[in-house]
Amino acid sequence: MDPYIDYLLRYVTAAGVIATFLSVAVAIRNVRRQIDAEILMKYAERYEHILDKFPHDALFARFDSRALPPQSAQLTLCLLKYLNLCSEEFYLWKNGYLAKSVWVVWEGDLKRMIASPLVQRSWPLLRGEYLSHLDFIEYVERVQAEHRSSRAAAASA
Repeated sequence: MDPYIDYLLRYVTAAGVIATFLSVAVAIRNVRRQIDAEILMKYAERYEHILDKFPHDALFARFDSRALPPQSAQLTLCLLKYLNLCSEEFYLWKNGYLAKSVWVVWEGDLKRMIASPLVQRSWPLLRGEYLSHLDFIEYVERVQAEHRSSRAAAASA
């Protein structure tokens, strides 16, 4: 066989392998992005559904320690559902099923809510629901402790 043709065939074969590899990599990336978008949309839908069930006095006062709503079965159930959603999100992130970019968006809101006076007041009652998910318990309690210490530091300054 002509050495030129042999060289050309090797080059074309190598280029084909590289092109195939790149195509597969792009396809995997696109599928992953699609899955992340579906997860984001599904969890956003669940979050909205939970917020729709919040007692009105709790919804708008959930971040205000001066206006904590009275405890009620409906409020406790809503907080439990919210924390279940958070624990699932935490599990997905911790085990690599969730893109970091999605987790960064969720974690800011999650920390704000977990550190809120409303959740801190209810956490001792709800903590037992997560005994099979000790990583989540540790996460919640760390976030709450950090929030308390930063508030104490701000108050003493």
